[in-house]
Amino acid sequence: MVQTTVNNENEFRLTRSKLLLQQQQQQQQQQQQQENEAQHQSVFASSQPDGASKPSSESSTQELAPTRQYLGDVSNQYITTKQSTTTLITTTTQQQSKSQPLVKKRKPLVPLHEQPKPSKDISIASDSANASTSYLAVPSRLPQKRQATESSTNLVEQLKVPPQSEAVATNTNNVNKKTRLIDYEWQDLDEEDLDDPLMASEYVNDIFSYFYELEQRMLPDPQYLFQQKHLKPKMRSILVDWLVEMHLKFRLLPESLYLAINIMDRFMSIEVVQIDKLQLLATGSLFIAAKYEEVFSPSVKNYAYFTDGSYTEEEILQAEKYILTILNFDLNYPNPMNFLRRISKADDYDVQSRTLGKYLLEITVIDYKFIGMRPSLCCASAMYLARLILGKSPVWNGNLIHYSGGYRLSDMKTCVDLIFQYLISPIEHDEFYKKYSARKFMKASLLCRSWAKKFHQEGKTLLDEKTSTHRLALT
Repeated sequence: MVQTTVNNENEFRLTRSKLLLQQQQQQQQQQQQQENEAQHQSVFASSQPDGASKPSSESSTQELAPTRQYLGDVSNQYITTKQSTTTLITTTTQQQSKSQPLVKKRKPLVPLHEQPKPSKDISIASDSANASTSYLAVPSRLPQKRQATESSTNLVEQLKVPPQSEAVATNTNNVNKKTRLIDYEWQDLDEEDLDDPLMASEYVNDIFSYFYELEQRMLPDPQYLFQQKHLKPKMRSILVDWLVEMHLKFRLLPESLYLAINIMDRFMSIEVVQIDKLQLLATGSLFIAAKYEEVFSPSVKNYAYFTDGSYTEEEILQAEKYILTILNFDLNYPNPMNFLRRISKADDYDVQSRTLGKYLLEITVIDYKFIGMRPSLCCASAMYLARLILGKSPVWNGNLIHYSGGYRLSDMKTCVDLIFQYLISPIEHDEFYKKYSARKFMKASLLCRSWAKKFHQEGKTLLDEKTSTHRLALT
């Protein structure tokens, strides 16, 4: 039963569609006939007065009533031929367009090679300097974007390539840059690091000028050991040697050790410390320094374990709070490693002189005789001795003077003599000596001490003007 109803519906739809098609075909035929009659009437009306043709056109438009509206004709976007028709035919086509027939009569399409050329010529951009005045037949966004890219590339080229008039001056300044304020010869080595944002070559001069001012403010009192009632220089040497052992055990950065010793010295410059609290002070100082410098700082449990149970975790945390309160939370210490890296730029980042410089620099923070000396001066003296041990020529030149902060041989005399006296004296800090006798540090302690004894036996002078110059090389 269901199938029969479906079949009946399908047959009904087919018959209805057939009827609709027939009706549409009949209507089209009638419309074509009416259009032909309208054309004949318009031609006939041309020979008669204007008033005679009006009733027929009005009656024809009243009889045409569109039953359904189709989409607009697509053919109007193509270029059609020019028809030489009279003005009367154009008026009749306007009247027919008002009636909106069901099927419009399409205009014939013209091939591309027969299409008429536009009357307006398109201007083409020339290669001359006045090319910007011409306009291209392209979207307006394209030339704007091209001009932007060209201007950016030209700007980069202008930054990289100096003008021809200043090229000779810049090249000579790069080789031997001099100023009127100084009387030594030096090169601008920071210019090579302009493409490296990590080197901060644009701000490095301002940074180190700030460091040179800051290091004076962060120095401890050089006489505090003699002002303490219960403290002696020997006690500090033992304490610092134990601190080096703990620092090496935790595998911390060198910056952490320098900052810890600076915190400890500055604290004892202000406060009087009992002998039984010295180890707690050293532990708390290294705990603070590791938090400041390290990426992953050891836990307070590790510090408490390293003290062999002498101090609990709570005591170390209380000591941390008390130390920071006394120092007013001021930890802006210009680390000596920053100055050593700065001088190493003038030394072409030589690994051997850098390693020996680390050992000699660490002497200046361990021995109490160097308390109150500038870290930049200690770095310059350590680098001078390292180059002297390796037999480099010249030992000190204009670049080293500039990148050390302007230190000459006369400025480094006291510090160099103290380091040399430490090398020829008996071993005082066992853990420190063992640390730098390892292969990782190129056995720097053994090498420097053996060289110092030999140099002292030969009776040579440490600061020889003949091996140094204020220029880049010996003449």
